[in-house]
Amino acid sequence: MRVDRMVGLLSDLHSQHKLLLEISVQKTEALKKNDITVLDKLLSEENKCIQTIERIENERVREVETLLNAQGIVIDENPSLAQLLRFYDHEGQAKLIHAQNQLRQTIQELQEQNELNHELTRQSLQFVNASLSLMEPKKPTANYGRPGQTSQQNGYQKSRSIFDSKA
Repeated sequence: MRVDRMVGLLSDLHSQHKLLLEISVQKTEALKKNDITVLDKLLSEENKCIQTIERIENERVREVETLLNAQGIVIDENPSLAQLLRFYDHEGQAKLIHAQNQLRQTIQELQEQNELNHELTRQSLQFVNASLSLMEPKKPTANYGRPGQTSQQNGYQKSRSIFDSKA
């Protein structure tokens, strides 16, 4: 079995996830500075990186399926690296486990960075919503009035839009 091919695929996945982590760190800075232009560019780079990761992952799954089929083993829906380890010698297992651990660590860092970006985005949206609510005209207070009389006293209060289209 070709341990170098599998280690190479895991290394490629690791490299792409490292790149994705760098992009995520840059996204954090763009979110802090509220730089939409940079953020848009980073999202485009992130999509390309994700497509590359999907392509490499598909190759990895095919490679695992090929190796398991060669051994006459029935394949699960998601064949894993752990299913292959028993077919490699001690040195091959060590290389695969090392590559797998590097990839896991990078994915963990990426998840933490993405959680930070998610929180920053959520806080930005809360700020925008709070700013918009401050711009809205205030609702009239409940007053006593004559029956049948509406609470609207002039035409301005009929339209409750944030923006004045006549301006």
